Amino acid sequence: MIHFAVLGAAIFAIAPRPTDDTRIALAGDYLGALHAAQARKLGVAQLSDEQTAQVDRRAVEDEVLYREALRLGLDRDDAVARRHLVQKMLVLAEDLGGASREPTHAELEAYFAKTRERWHVAERMHVIHVFATRRERALAIGDDVRDAEAREPGVPPPLGDAFPRSRELRASRDDLAATYGAEFADAVTALAPGAWSSPIPSRFGWHLVKVIDRDAGRFATFDEVADKVRLECAIERRHAATANYLDHAFARYRIEIDGRVMRELIPTERLALRSEPSAED
Repeated sequence: MIHFAVLGAAIFAIAPRPTDDTRIALAGDYLGALHAAQARKLGVAQLSDEQTAQVDRRAVEDEVLYREALRLGLDRDDAVARRHLVQKMLVLAEDLGGASREPTHAELEAYFAKTRERWHVAERMHVIHVFATRRERALAIGDDVRDAEAREPGVPPPLGDAFPRSRELRASRDDLAATYGAEFADAVTALAPGAWSSPIPSRFGWHLVKVIDRDAGRFATFDEVADKVRLECAIERRHAATANYLDHAFARYRIEIDGRVMRELIPTERLALRSEPSAED
């Protein structure tokens, strides 16, 4: 503790004194925004006088501590402060480039038209199946399953073991993979319509499967993928705004890597982290 106290006193003694204006002024609008944010956090319509005063004191403390940190040079060679400033610049770059503005319907339709090849409705399969916990059980009931379904075509036979999910599915390959696993989805996708399969494993057990028919994939309409278009358009605009800012900023510096001058910067596709995340964050 003595060493810590001596070290702290030495730092304050040798730290440069502020050369800028030492006046700290907090605007009423700024404090009002802090009051409103704290009220939302506490779930109240309005802060009490005591709560308001506490918010104000905290704001003053923050300003004093921030100025002291700058005076002591704590912002230099600090990885956390560096990352925070980088993120603030990314936010600024996106805002300056107009990427934080909500795109209009016309802009979204134009983006959809420009990226038309990207938007598809996946092939969907009409599938019936019978479940068994063990492969041997699935093999043993195969003939009975085929005979029962032949009497009532397209109706999944009430055979095999109990299964909590529907025995009749209308789903894409990705839908099947999400529920039953990729191996099951790939095996079902490879089946020709009209015949029962041999036992196919899933994350639940084993299935005898019959593909009744398929709806071929096609290009999607704008309305079918509007939400995805809005998301990707927003992400692309943010990437473009940051890339444009970096392109101009790069020209102001001479950058060397191991003595070699870097002539071009190819921006990475990164997004600013915002205190109130947007959907694409």
